[in-house]
Amino acid sequence: MSDSVSGGTQDSVGGAAQRIAGSVQNAVEQVEHAACKAHDGVGEVRAVIRAQPITAALVVFALGYLFGRLGSLIPTSGPTRR
Repeated sequence: MSDSVSGGTQDSVGGAAQRIAGSVQNAVEQVEHAACKAHDGVGEVRAVIRAQPITAALVVFALGYLFGRLGSLIPTSGPTRR
């Protein structure tokens, strides 16, 4: 193989590796940003629960009731027994 063809292949592979590394770095930054936002959101929820614990408990019970009722609407896929 000539030097110009092998050099072109190395440049192509090197460019692809740099693009992939840049994409991975971008993904890592996005994950870090999302983790920070989630951590901040948890802190806000904790502050609301501490400020109004009775209201927070009522909301949690209401959501549990609602999800329980919605869950009972999902049909089972197994065989039915009589």
